[in-house]
Amino acid sequence: MVNYIDTHAHYNDEVFKDNLEETLTKCKQAGVDYIINIGYNKESSDRSLELAKEYGYIYTTIGIHPHDVGKDKAIDIYDIYQANHNNKKIVGIGEIGLDYAFVNDNKLAQSDLFIEQIEMANALNLPVIIHTRDASLDTYRILKENKPQHGLLFHCFHPTDDLVNMVLEEGYTVAFGGNITYKRNATFGNYIKKIPMQQIVIETDCPYLAPEPYRGTINTSAHLPIICKKLADYKEMDVEYVSEKVYKNSKEFFKIK
Repeated sequence: MVNYIDTHAHYNDEVFKDNLEETLTKCKQAGVDYIINIGYNKESSDRSLELAKEYGYIYTTIGIHPHDVGKDKAIDIYDIYQANHNNKKIVGIGEIGLDYAFVNDNKLAQSDLFIEQIEMANALNLPVIIHTRDASLDTYRILKENKPQHGLLFHCFHPTDDLVNMVLEEGYTVAFGGNITYKRNATFGNYIKKIPMQQIVIETDCPYLAPEPYRGTINTSAHLPIICKKLADYKEMDVEYVSEKVYKNSKEFFKIK
């Protein structure tokens, strides 16, 4: 049986409140060995840490998403880490970054929070998980000037020339999710072919971004095989080979023993 690691999930989302156990059981039945559950503000980071303590196969990251600028502060995330600094299940700072899709009148505040969390990750010897939407140029600039020292993963990677060049130059890791199955994203193919397999992992971003043919429904880690198959199609490689590579890459990036 092929096995998978979901490198970006949100089982701390309210949508899973009433059926979490059932959902996770289905994910295990689909071959999901590990799940990296992602924090996006103080509350969700606390909840994600609880899940990691409860389930042996769930790991967590902690961080503040750009949507929560002004609500939570980087010190809140630092305090969570300090209170749990012996917990080996905390495997990254994220998701952090920039998002100009709906709000772009707070670019400076987003930038400041982004940089502060990169600096925190460097101090804590942790990798960063990057969210960037409609902000590739500013993301590129900030990362050039504030380099993560312990690994960088672009979540839900939306390739642009500048970011792909940075990935290739720096050896950063990228995660592809259900959106690579959407017809409007077929142009991803040329970029995906450029990125070496050793720099690629897969994710779901569940409950969001369900792949075709489940688009519009609640996404879960059980859909990873669909994403892996589409990635293999783009790479023109055997799906078992691709699944083995992304599995190995995921374990190495998050230092899962």
